[in-house]
Amino acid sequence: MGITKVTVNLPAEQVEFLERIASEENLTFTDILKRSISSERFFVDQEKANRKVLVEEPLTQRIYEVLRSK
Repeated sequence: MGITKVTVNLPAEQVEFLERIASEENLTFTDILKRSISSERFFVDQEKANRKVLVEEPLTQRIYEVLRSK
């Protein structure tokens, strides 16, 4: 798999979020952006397979469905 350099325009809020996560996890901005894209791919794949993605609130053990915005 080759590497392609891309330029994107993102809202400042999103850039600041990605930079903060990169700093907190001692990763590069690119690493965090790649991880974000991989997460989106996971959600798309689950949706195409008609699967639900669920998260559990640890304290209450309530289950919530994760929905992608369209």
